[in-house]
Amino acid sequence: MTFPPESGLLFEFSDAHWSQLLFFDKTKDFQNAQEALPGTKGVDFTGILTDSALVFMEVKNFRGYRIENKPRIENGEDPLWLEVAQKMRDAVAVTIGGARNSAHLKDTWSSYLEYLRNENKAVQFILWLEQDLPPVEYKAKRKWEKTEIDLRRDLKRSLRWLTTKVDVASIQNNPFPQALTVTFQ
Repeated sequence: MTFPPESGLLFEFSDAHWSQLLFFDKTKDFQNAQEALPGTKGVDFTGILTDSALVFMEVKNFRGYRIENKPRIENGEDPLWLEVAQKMRDAVAVTIGGARNSAHLKDTWSSYLEYLRNENKAVQFILWLEQDLPPVEYKAKRKWEKTEIDLRRDLKRSLRWLTTKVDVASIQNNPFPQALTVTFQ
């Protein structure tokens, strides 16, 4: 299944590997939650990967905006990890509400809820983050790598109430190479 581009990226999910896929923040149930409680945020995609994990995915494309987004990645004002963790929190709330009250996707939300409530089923969160590669100098590259490690650590810490399966991915670091193809638009 291919969704319309998100943040200038085209996501092609393999039908052989994914089920119950949603463009989460475009669903009617999410929009209803957002209208009822302003400030509600949601992730970009959700789906079940090979009947083994419920995956929540947030997409950020900072290519061409490295300088503007540097403070967010380095835990400055408005840290990226906090925004993304809050989106995950709200996505879980919408999932629960949808399983209970949806007139649109009740079966999908109920499938998701099975993963959320069963400790033997995996819940995974992916921050898909595209950013410009650092300058070639060794010090800059090491600092960039440390910043990405810190981002992953902060995300894992903020989401440990739900899952330890948290990762930062990109086209160069695709955790689902057989199941997902991502290209720039």
